[in-house]
Amino acid sequence: MTALIDTLSDDYLREIAGYFASLDLPYAMQQPPSAPPEMLRRGEALVMHGDAARQLPACVQCHGPQLTGVAPWIPGLLGLPADYLNGQLGAWKVGIRRAQAPDCMAQVVQRMPEQDIAAVARWLAAQPIPANYKPAAALTQPLPLPCGVVGGALR
Repeated sequence: MTALIDTLSDDYLREIAGYFASLDLPYAMQQPPSAPPEMLRRGEALVMHGDAARQLPACVQCHGPQLTGVAPWIPGLLGLPADYLNGQLGAWKVGIRRAQAPDCMAQVVQRMPEQDIAAVARWLAAQPIPANYKPAAALTQPLPLPCGVVGGALR
């Protein structure tokens, strides 16, 4: 894939990204919760409030109050299967997945035990998709952790 992309101009890549970003595709129905109620409560607490004792920010602080992301760099977290979310967070935890330094997601998951990662993934996967699933246009507050610069706009 890299060999195919390397030859394309930045303008053309932006055009491709814009096209895919403009699509309004239906999401699959969310799966019913497949976790014990206490695990789902823990997941919700972490997503909505974080864990101050571990200096763990809430997911909503970066991914938006509806968890639909923030355009154009912060992804939404809803409509994704629990196994996918768990796998991505696990990949950050073990260093397989990374972002430009400082890698704020790597910092977040390093503060989370595996059971909390699973709780967050299960709770997110069980949430309904908002009718207007669009990312927020901008952050409403500064990011809680330093994050790598993406497109010159995030800090």
